[in-house]
Amino acid sequence: MTISRPVQTMVHLCLIVFCALCLLPMVLTVSVSLTDGAAIQRFGYQLVPVHFSWQAYAYILHEPMTLLTGYRNSITIVVVGTTCNLLVTSLIAYPLARRDFRFRGVISFYIFVTMIFSGGMVPFYILIVQYLHWKNMLISLIVPMFAAPFQIFLLRVFFQDIPPALIESAKIDGASDLRTYRSIVLPLAKPALATLALMMTLNYWNETFHAILFIDHSELYPIQLILKNITAYIELMKNGGVDPSGNPISASDVPTDAIMYAMMVLTSLPVMFVFAILQKYFVKGLTIGAVKG
Repeated sequence: MTISRPVQTMVHLCLIVFCALCLLPMVLTVSVSLTDGAAIQRFGYQLVPVHFSWQAYAYILHEPMTLLTGYRNSITIVVVGTTCNLLVTSLIAYPLARRDFRFRGVISFYIFVTMIFSGGMVPFYILIVQYLHWKNMLISLIVPMFAAPFQIFLLRVFFQDIPPALIESAKIDGASDLRTYRSIVLPLAKPALATLALMMTLNYWNETFHAILFIDHSELYPIQLILKNITAYIELMKNGGVDPSGNPISASDVPTDAIMYAMMVLTSLPVMFVFAILQKYFVKGLTIGAVKG
């Protein structure tokens, strides 16, 4: 069916407006982060900074090595956690997708139960600290998020869509289950794996609760916890009316709002970079589990 030029123009205009609305929060975030604190209090949030200022970034970057250490810890957690998580999740989901696996129903039910019932925070803390001795170790922020039930079932649905004839032909050629998984299943599952990788990256990158529970040494803090502490510290200064040296300060001298938005910019850039890499698989991966007509 041929679409007329006016209709195409209207569709393009609607898409441009929609994209502009999606970009608006990002532009506003960057703008506020570059606005002087007093100007925010006087004029409110503006798309274009009324009084341009790097003051918020200067507060956050006052000790750059602290931020670099936080980025290093967070990147380590994301890379190791996402890689190992994808491996474990796919190794569990693949046999559950095979109809010739005898215990697929029992194991699926066991995994489903863990989505509904939990042991609670106290047993979880005792397990990590007293039994596994992972206090003040980055592994305590990685392993607890392994093999989430939702991710397992999501990947299992995608594996079930792989034609059984491919697996049968691999068996006829003498390939083992591990060889079939590595050479056939994983390459075909790139869209699903990329989608899960993005979800896992967001989960690991934004995780602060486990860091508060298990990490006491500042050199092991992830970037999100460091920025959270910076915000709490600045709020304490602002409410107390004094700087770290004990000198009185005005509330308008501390760009609290601008710092919050500057933190959003600093914490969003790595995730945006990952999304730019995985976006060609992301749209296709969103259709996992869709009902076929």
